[in-house]
Amino acid sequence: MNQINARKFGIAAAITGAITYFGCFLFMSILGKEALITISNMFFHGMDFTNIIRMDIPFLETIIGMGLFAIFCGIFAYILVIIYNKLK
Repeated sequence: MNQINARKFGIAAAITGAITYFGCFLFMSILGKEALITISNMFFHGMDFTNIIRMDIPFLETIIGMGLFAIFCGIFAYILVIIYNKLK
């Protein structure tokens, strides 16, 4: 069995995380608060997002959040692959 390249997998996960985060931003922008609350309540059984969700998120905050999320995803995936490759 071949080893997975941890660096490439980490980069792929970081890019995927950034795309997912930006997709969520677009989703929030398009839906509006009421629809977003309804969908969030469906995703997380029993939680009420009425008082948690804020819609006035500045674009710069979105970009910073997207970057941090991408870094987190990349590091997580990198560590995951290192552990996976050692278990073989």
